[in-house]
Amino acid sequence: MNDGLTWRDPVPESEPGAFWETLSLDDRRAMSDAGTRRSVSRGVEICRQGRHSSTVHLLCTGLAEVFRQDEGGIRTILARRRPGQLIGEMSAVDGSPASATVRTLSASVFLVLPAARFVELCHARPGITWTVLRTAVARLRDSDDQRQQYRLDVRKRTILCLLSIAEDARSEVTRSCVPIALTQQELADMVPASLPSVTRILEDLRDAGALRTGRGRMAIETDRLRSLIQSGS
Repeated sequence: MNDGLTWRDPVPESEPGAFWETLSLDDRRAMSDAGTRRSVSRGVEICRQGRHSSTVHLLCTGLAEVFRQDEGGIRTILARRRPGQLIGEMSAVDGSPASATVRTLSASVFLVLPAARFVELCHARPGITWTVLRTAVARLRDSDDQRQQYRLDVRKRTILCLLSIAEDARSEVTRSCVPIALTQQELADMVPASLPSVTRILEDLRDAGALRTGRGRMAIETDRLRSLIQSGS
């Protein structure tokens, strides 16, 4: 057991509002003591859609994507996970297979807990249980928002997706121009829409001064994107 003098928070920069940030210091220590650190490289699957998992992961550093893949191999990116967010907690709670695949987008460090130990902590510590519930509710709301956006045309979905990504990265910059690491195919998977459709929209957004693109990177002019949404252009 770590004491108060030697314990170090495993998540040096938790995302605002993330699971880890909401926990009390005592609950953080309890989870930290129950898990082990694991460093992985880019492109590693943390869990796979349809498979059972015996662990729960807390992302300490790095970035991961959550996606589903249909029988035809078409991917739909559902979300990105950033430091301080949990992966696999729902499967630990109900024992069901993972509903999506989670894969690292960069070299990352995780705190890995056995699923059974995570459940024990939830029973013993109401603060952890309540935070898991709040996280589940927030993700359900995000899912409802995504379903609502599917009724919009592809252009509006693309702009809203870019604004959402920029908002997630807001802690990294203070300017209205937000640089992100994102390929056009990844964006198409997130919208979701065909790559040619998204490519044409990105060309229009570049011409409108709302976006700059490079190899695997984009710079999003958030103020300009919002004005395009408000004007309906």
